[in-house]
Amino acid sequence: MDGTPARTRRRRRRRQGISPSARLMEDDYAAPHLPMDIMYKIPTHISDPASLARLASSSKFWRSLIKDPTFLDCLRRRHRDHGFTPSLLLGFFYQDKSPSDLWKYHIDKTRCLAPSFLRMSELLRFVGSKSARHAIKLLSLETFIPGLGASLNFYKPIASQDSFLVLRRQSEVATPNGQALNDLLCVCNPLTGETFEIPSHRYVPPDHYALFVTNDVDIYGRMSQSFQLTGIWIRKGDRFICVCYSSKSGTWTRSQGVPQLMHDLYLVLSSAAASDDVIHWLCGSWKQMSLIHVATLHISNMKLSYLELPPEAKRNMFPLLGNSADGGILLVMVQGFQMTLWKHNSALGTDSSSWVLSERIDMRSSLPQRVATLEIWAEVRLEMFRGKSGTLVLWVDGEGLFMFSLSDRSMRRIDSANVTKKYFLCPYEIDWLSCLAITNLVVDGSLSLDLEREKAQGRWRTLMGMNLETNGAS
Repeated sequence: MDGTPARTRRRRRRRQGISPSARLMEDDYAAPHLPMDIMYKIPTHISDPASLARLASSSKFWRSLIKDPTFLDCLRRRHRDHGFTPSLLLGFFYQDKSPSDLWKYHIDKTRCLAPSFLRMSELLRFVGSKSARHAIKLLSLETFIPGLGASLNFYKPIASQDSFLVLRRQSEVATPNGQALNDLLCVCNPLTGETFEIPSHRYVPPDHYALFVTNDVDIYGRMSQSFQLTGIWIRKGDRFICVCYSSKSGTWTRSQGVPQLMHDLYLVLSSAAASDDVIHWLCGSWKQMSLIHVATLHISNMKLSYLELPPEAKRNMFPLLGNSADGGILLVMVQGFQMTLWKHNSALGTDSSSWVLSERIDMRSSLPQRVATLEIWAEVRLEMFRGKSGTLVLWVDGEGLFMFSLSDRSMRRIDSANVTKKYFLCPYEIDWLSCLAITNLVVDGSLSLDLEREKAQGRWRTLMGMNLETNGAS
């Protein structure tokens, strides 16, 4: 080959009238000159979806190999077993508008004050006593969804799963008894640029929202994604009432049945972890004044099940739940500077012995030096946990928010000590299928044209904060 970029070669061939079969032959020559059995094995040793996406976009040979249904099925099984995949976390969406922004909005009602996005590439690694600082470039949601304008002003990110993001804004509505709060909801996919306006469910705001994303295959073998947004009210502290919105039907439906917690139990709402049509909560006992169970609500049949916590968790006040890549349950705890990660082994039953201590991590070398020297007076608190990417958000007293990666033990500062939970911080985690779909490996109709595919790849590059090779895309 002459070193000319593939896109330039394609344009030259169109002008010269070269046939499609000849183009395919020329593209095939761009494949590496290795024995075929070795070339077929190379992708099987790559478990990182972002790396596979870049490989697939480099040439037609790799793309045809990776999009083969047999390889995708193997990838799906392998991905569910290999553990944390840090590249699935692209960054954090959050809503925080200073008084100056609000004043500008009163002057100009068309100003876009949608949530902002902080890319992972902007978070430099924190090492010991040195904190890498530089000017962080914040991106607006409008960067990924052009024409958004002021339509999502003051909406706050409240949940995300597999590249979808849920936004909520509370507003006052008139009622016969005066004023009441009502939720305005929107679900969007910054990776594809889609927005879905959700009709009001006409109820008072629920105690919790959960998002479930499903991969669907039509009769032609094309794959797309649908979602279900579930609002949950917990009446009298122990009775569950749910309404569900389906992107397929476009309507809200109320679930049948009102399950009730076992006597003398309470839920820890901040610990909720949703996946595969179930929601897990940490559950405590009023009598023992400690956490004792994981309570699981099955949305499909509105049934409750319980899993006993390991003894170590019952003595910890602030553990967090997460979902593992294989659909299991993870539990993470911090005691002083020691972090422990527990995995539930469903084959062992539902008692405390079904938990396995997976990792014990000493965070002393990762924390700021000032904090590490305080020993027992330092406060490190868990705020968020994402089990697929192995990402933890920690609050370090006097220092602010940090992101800790369970895969490589790296610590990154999210912002200064002024950042608090009022920012409505929401980790944005995608799935491996989205990584492949963005390079047109899985065609759902919206990426069939070159122009649309280039737009999607542009959004991908912006979200990742890096250049994605597209020379071989076609």
